[in-house]
Amino acid sequence: MRNLVKDACADVFRMGLSAATNSYALVLLFVFLAVVPAEAQQVNERMRSTFAQAEMLYRTAEPDQAIQPLTVVIEALLSSATSGDIDDEGQALLVRSLAYRADALIFAGERDVAEADLEQLLTLYPRVSIEGFRLSDAGANRFQRAEARLVGTLTFSATPLSARIFVDGEQLPEGITSYDLLAGTHLIEASLPGFTRQVQEVEIRADRAIEAEIALERISAVVRLMTRPVGATVLIDGKVVGETFGMPPRDWVPTGDAARYPRGEFSSVMEVEGLMPGRHEVEVILDGYRTFSAPLTIPDLADYQVGSIIMTANLGLVLLRGLTPDSEVWVDGRRTQPEAPLSSGNQGTLNSSSYRLSLEPGEYRITVSQADAGVFEEMVTVADRRSIALTVRLRPGLTFLGVVGSDRLGAETLENTLRGAFTESDYWAFLDRTDDAEGILQRTGATGDRLRAAVEGGTNSPSSLDWQRLQTTVSRELPGSIFVLGVLDDDELTAGADLWIWPSAPGPAVAERMQISLADRDMFEALATSLSETMTFQRSWTGMDLIASGIAMSPVVATVVPNGPAAAAGVRAGDQLITVAGNKVATVEGAANWFATFPPSSMVALGMVGPTGERTVELRMGATPTVVNPLEADRFYSVVWAMSAAAAGRRDVAVPSWLVELNQVAVFLHVSDWEAAVRKLTNLRAPEVSGVGYGLAQYWLGLALSEIGDLDGARAAFERSLGQPGARYLTNDGLFLAPMVRARLVALGSTNNR
Repeated sequence: MRNLVKDACADVFRMGLSAATNSYALVLLFVFLAVVPAEAQQVNERMRSTFAQAEMLYRTAEPDQAIQPLTVVIEALLSSATSGDIDDEGQALLVRSLAYRADALIFAGERDVAEADLEQLLTLYPRVSIEGFRLSDAGANRFQRAEARLVGTLTFSATPLSARIFVDGEQLPEGITSYDLLAGTHLIEASLPGFTRQVQEVEIRADRAIEAEIALERISAVVRLMTRPVGATVLIDGKVVGETFGMPPRDWVPTGDAARYPRGEFSSVMEVEGLMPGRHEVEVILDGYRTFSAPLTIPDLADYQVGSIIMTANLGLVLLRGLTPDSEVWVDGRRTQPEAPLSSGNQGTLNSSSYRLSLEPGEYRITVSQADAGVFEEMVTVADRRSIALTVRLRPGLTFLGVVGSDRLGAETLENTLRGAFTESDYWAFLDRTDDAEGILQRTGATGDRLRAAVEGGTNSPSSLDWQRLQTTVSRELPGSIFVLGVLDDDELTAGADLWIWPSAPGPAVAERMQISLADRDMFEALATSLSETMTFQRSWTGMDLIASGIAMSPVVATVVPNGPAAAAGVRAGDQLITVAGNKVATVEGAANWFATFPPSSMVALGMVGPTGERTVELRMGATPTVVNPLEADRFYSVVWAMSAAAAGRRDVAVPSWLVELNQVAVFLHVSDWEAAVRKLTNLRAPEVSGVGYGLAQYWLGLALSEIGDLDGARAAFERSLGQPGARYLTNDGLFLAPMVRARLVALGSTNNR
């Protein structure tokens, strides 16, 4: 739209004008265009096409044929121009159309009608020039005569030169000293903050220049200021003088402290007049910001630049102690970058507990998440100029996504019940994200219908639901170690629901389902108990195998692990175990129960009977690694993954990385993700020891390779496992692996009899 206007301006003012007059006319036209109403009539494509056709006819040897299409354009735009309700492009088209039609009418011999068009043009736009329109000589002469009949010139001088001049209510650009007006009475107004206001009427005569002298008298000082942000209330000497608004002037260049902020955050210049010499107090007030107050001394009646006032937000400080650089921080669900730690002392070292959040006063939910280590969440109330210290203690996060289903009453009931069950756990950091999850579930297609269809088609069925997309999206947008979602049965009065649980990425993209009854309170208690059972990566170990004997009244030592705790205590195969810490034992189970009460490294007195008679030995309890059984039915393997990942990420839990990875492999084996198991086991570095270690890792690698069809690789893995004769399954006192490995080799056609 602007292009046509610019073209018109160039044509109007390009030719036949002095440099001074050309600049003057351009400024005037731009002033005129600037006052077009925001809701002005827009030029449509039909008008453009009609004008283009008319202009082409006008430029030919038969310009009178342009009269009809030019009339169409003029009639469409004239009423809007008269009322001022016309846009820039419309004005340019109307100016050209009136000038061209007048010239075409002269060509057709309709000189009186042409005069009317020229008068209409000058009445609407007395400052227009037809230079550059390439009118005929007759048309140009007629325009000049009409101009001499209708238009005069107002010239004026102003003191001071910066005075703002208004002609008939329209402000002129600074520096304009002459102005073309229609003949008649016009109102001139001059004003400037801190000066008297002057108003006078002038009578403009056609084809004449009328002079007006304007002299304003200084009556007060003027203070100019800007604020960041916009919308601040300004008081001087306790009296409200206005509120800042708008945008900074185009030529304003921020300096000093203001240069640190975007220009768009500052207001326009506020001018405060009416101030007398003396001492004054300036105050700036804005909700959520500290009041700005400063003295102002005015020595005389002049203009003073206070400059840009940068308001300081009301802020409190939240200190995050124990936060690590790789942690993510959320404030009310929005990721936030804490302020960098401060240097401590002269060493330049960083104080890890000094990460800071500067927040406006109010209540906030602070959430910290660190990779797989877990999350921390707490509600805080922030006050201005006060600090709150939070010690970040990470726990695995159980993120509740709510309940989907058409029965909203049933959904609300289930949500409240699950919240109660989940919040009872001391192990998990419970994160309620039912509101945040709604949009995520919709975007990923996790509707109740699809989730119920997944039960029938399998959780990995692409036709029902893309679990991997759901898992990835939820993990990216919400903190948490495991995610829980309830799905109501599709009944009018639902009585049951499915509970879906899956780990955060990069855990297996498979969800586990638990069926629950809304009326069975015991089931919810069992769920809470199951989730609260912490995973142990080691337990007490004696280093001996006990068996029941038909001829002995007490358990008999069947084997003693070389270099194990029992061996170090002097226990020998064939010994009978009579007492544990003075307590008689009669069964293998009873002995195991007693041993479980003693933590690793504790000393336990054992009563033994051997070939030399009764004796007491002091056994220092050892520790055995423990690995989850991938074939266990009553276990949430998503929870196993989350707990393993948390143990790997937490610095306060000393669990060997290979043991964490073995437990994660058990999860992959459970969900039949053989490729993931192979990738994990290929790089796993377990120790070559008796019990749990390298032998178990190679056995599982052989199983996974067999499933994906790499039989040669499977044989090699089984052979490496067989090379660890003391290898055990899941714990150091579990089943020996060798018989299991040999069975697998036989199934693969190997004859290894080691």
